[in-house]
This record gives sequence, structure tokens and C-alpha cells, in this order.
Amino acid sequence: MMTDTKTAEIVYPQELEQASNAYLMTVVTIIAGLPLPIINVIAAVFFYLAQRKASYFVRWHSIQSILSQALMIPFNSFAFAWTLKIILGNRLHIFEQDGPHHYTTSSALASEFFYSASLYYWSYIAFIIFLNIIEFIAVVSTAAQVRKGKNVRWFLIANLTDAITSKKNRDKYRI
Repeated sequence: MMTDTKTAEIVYPQELEQASNAYLMTVVTIIAGLPLPIINVIAAVFFYLAQRKASYFVRWHSIQSILSQALMIPFNSFAFAWTLKIILGNRLHIFEQDGPHHYTTSSALASEFFYSASLYYWSYIAFIIFLNIIEFIAVVSTAAQVRKGKNVRWFLIANLTDAITSKKNRDKYRI
């Protein structure tokens, strides 16, 4: 049992595990969410909805997890859309017209993808991969620290989480 110094409430070991799971939920859904960035946020929201009657500590970390995932959506979505534009841009030229009524099929190979992608695209993709690796490491580290009883507050996100999370005790099992 530990006392959270910010809220002066007692945090029980099962609550530490629940709060830690808010971050681990996003790690597990990364496999499904890699191509579609919104999947991780949806999984985090469902986890929060399942925990909305939990203690302030669990709800606070669930919301911080949602916000950390939501912060990545614009970056990942732009990379995803840019990649689709390059892929579909190549696919739209599969059928080429040789004559007035004669079409031939050109091969849309991977080499065309690499040829049509610019240096700006590859620089942005490298940046996004680096950003996602940093975020992945931060999420795993935060989950481990929260499970040990440390209240981890992410820069800027924690202040927004404080403003969003209700301090009202919703735990129906607490005496």
C-alpha cells in the first residue's frame, strides 16, 4: 500500500497493477495498431471505460495513457496517408493506353515505390519510426514504474490529465 502525495489517497497494490495495465494496453495493441494509428487510442479509451469506476489513481493513469496515444495520431496518420498516396499513386498507373482501344498492363513493382518516394518522405518516415520507438520505450518504462508504485507524470500531458480527471471517488468497493 502506498500514498499518492499529490492526492493524499491510499493506493492499493491491485490499483498499481490496473494503472500499469493502462499503458501496457497500448503496447499490446501496437501489433494491430501499427498500420492504423487510431487503434491504440480506441483500445486505451475502452480500457478507461472499463476502469471509470476505479480509484482516482487508476483513472488518472488511464487518461494519461489515452492522451499520450492521441498525441501520436497526427504524426502517424500523416505518415500513413503519405505512404498510401505513394502506393496508390503507383497503382493508378497500372493500366496504360497503347492505342485508341488497346490497354496494356504495366507492373507496379516495389522499385517504383522506392523511386517515387522522395527524400522528404524517407526523412519523415525515419523521424516517425524514431518517435514511435521513443514513445514505446516511454510507455513500457512508465508501466513498470507505475507498477512499482511511482506516480509518473509525463511533461505537459500530466497537466492536461489533471484538468480532465475528476477527483470524485467512484470506487464502489471502497469503504
